[in-house]
Amino acid sequence: MPKKPTCRAAAVCMEELQTKDKLLASIHKISSLLTRPISLDTILTAIVKEISHVFDFTRLAIFLTDRERQLLECRYIHGFNPDDSERALRFPYRLAAHDCVETRVARWGKTIYVRDYREDPRVTPVDLKVSGIMRRFSTVAAPLKIKKDVIGLITADRGDSKLVMTKRDVAAFSTFANQASIVIENARLQEQNQKKIKQLLTLQEISKKASSAFNLEKLFQVICTSAMKITRASCCLLFLLDDEGRELAIAAARGGSAVGTDFRLKAGTGLVGWVAKTGMPVLTDDVRTDPRYREIVAGTASQLSVPLVSDKRVFGVLHLGSTDRAAFSEDDLKLLLIFADHCASLIRNARLYGQVMTERNFRENILESSPASVVTIDLKKEISSVNRKTEEMFRFKRKYVLGERVDAVFAGDIVQVVDLAIDRHAVVDNKEIRLTHKDGTATILGITSSLLRNHQDGLIGAMFIIRDLTEEKKTEELIRRLDRLTSLGQMSAGIAHEIRNPLSSINFNVQLLAKKTALTPEVGSLLADTQEGIDRIRSLLKGMLDFAKPSRPALKSDSLARVVQGSIGLMDSQLKEKKIEVRCELPDTLPPVILDAHQIHQVLVNLLLNAMEAMPEGGTIGVRGRMERQGRKRGDYVVLQISDQGSGISRDNLSRIFNPFFTTKPEGTGLGLAIVHKILEQHQVSVDVASDTNRGTTFTLKFPVHPGEDT
Repeated sequence: MPKKPTCRAAAVCMEELQTKDKLLASIHKISSLLTRPISLDTILTAIVKEISHVFDFTRLAIFLTDRERQLLECRYIHGFNPDDSERALRFPYRLAAHDCVETRVARWGKTIYVRDYREDPRVTPVDLKVSGIMRRFSTVAAPLKIKKDVIGLITADRGDSKLVMTKRDVAAFSTFANQASIVIENARLQEQNQKKIKQLLTLQEISKKASSAFNLEKLFQVICTSAMKITRASCCLLFLLDDEGRELAIAAARGGSAVGTDFRLKAGTGLVGWVAKTGMPVLTDDVRTDPRYREIVAGTASQLSVPLVSDKRVFGVLHLGSTDRAAFSEDDLKLLLIFADHCASLIRNARLYGQVMTERNFRENILESSPASVVTIDLKKEISSVNRKTEEMFRFKRKYVLGERVDAVFAGDIVQVVDLAIDRHAVVDNKEIRLTHKDGTATILGITSSLLRNHQDGLIGAMFIIRDLTEEKKTEELIRRLDRLTSLGQMSAGIAHEIRNPLSSINFNVQLLAKKTALTPEVGSLLADTQEGIDRIRSLLKGMLDFAKPSRPALKSDSLARVVQGSIGLMDSQLKEKKIEVRCELPDTLPPVILDAHQIHQVLVNLLLNAMEAMPEGGTIGVRGRMERQGRKRGDYVVLQISDQGSGISRDNLSRIFNPFFTTKPEGTGLGLAIVHKILEQHQVSVDVASDTNRGTTFTLKFPVHPGEDT
């Protein structure tokens, strides 16, 4: 007969059954997490809680392997003091370099139970060092396996007391670890997938944001900020190589301690320089172990650097650093390489865009600074662009005319030129047109057209260059007038000399006849008429000689206001007789000018006489003076205007009034204004005339101001 179980055996059996029940309940509980989208940290917390409940451990740690970097990283720790916990989380084991219980379990995939670190022959110096730091007497470590691949391990102990476990306890712990492996791997894969999805979505979002940044400085900052966001780095530096490919300079920096923009690094120096020289990326878990490392940002523990490549040539390096060791993974490297490739394209495009914008701005600046109006018209005869001179010349704002049809903005002559260019593809060269403004003033324009074509030689519009020829025409007319005056002056002097001698004889003979001949009334009248004609000829000859060879002006600094007032005083009685009022507006602040007072008197009297004769019924003559400042190069002027309310001068005659012998007066010689022009020319005083028929005439004289002259 079999023996009845003792009370002791029954108690042990009951305890084992209870342990198995708790183990099965815990395995069921953590297995139920497989179907739920829970984070890896939550999974690890649940596993630790269940292990503590089943096996009564006080301290546990869960390690996960990183096969790519050959690391064993502590991902969760429970029951240790804060310093020990921080140390375990911060410093991973190196599978190839560290020989200890944890790395052996990870390499061999078998559970190891150490009852006493001081007596177990399997204990290594690394184990003794770690157990001394952690104040650990014993431990059990079970691998976390998926099929034959070890993904990590669970270690446990009871702190200061020894960990006493049977073979069944160790087997149960291993069974629990195997089941936990499935849950951990599922959560880890889910976490990795979520991270990759999040990184890819972030990369897509960043790419859109970066693609819209055409300003290089802004783009560089976006790149650095985005790279930090993708990899969770502590700092990011964007280095660019110089044109010779010898030296790296910082184009942008984010995070970390401040690095001066004047920092330079030779290609080949340090890890960043090595990437620039070789074009190969670098992932360093611990910069202290890499002899190539050179500190750029203080406190860097690990770094990730990738090249920026364009046209198979490295032109920069994207450098990421972290204060944590092993902060970057192979996935970070792969993602950053994709990002760097995209950034290289963006930087190249931004540089090309910058060059295009610089060239375009340069061309626009040339057009904006052009002294000629430049207008472009498309095939719909709508205005595409105008420059600043166009606004000034045609007196409109570009925002009101861009996109408008030509015939709605410009006058008929310009529209005809546009029609020739767009409809007939004809080119116009310096066609002169007259533009009359709303205020009645007129401008002479010269218009030249050219056709605009695209790169396929297709017509896309026309460009029109419009020059203001008004001053040029005035200058040409002045030159022609001076030529005529010079020729007429020389001819007049010759004629006057030829006529004066015989005229003196005729005058003498007429006077002799009048004295010696018994004159009848009829003969006396004839001789009187003859003498009057001789006097008129002598007066004409004097005027001709005065015009041909005017006396040299005795120039000195004088008050123009005083000379004007004196001239008006000379004409006072005649002006009153003709019922003409002179309104004089001459500021006391007018500076002195260089002039010959006698000759300027002659000029002013002549102009006042002309104004008086233009108003036979009386009226008002306006005399106004003002300062006109032209800038340093052109100097200042005292402007004197003399205006009347007379019949005015017709447009046909306006350009001829300074010609010698031109007059519309029955008794005039036509030399008055010619002499006026000659005197003003010697004084270097310009004269302009504006006149409207039946509305009056205005003479504008500009006297140059010479600073520093004594009054």
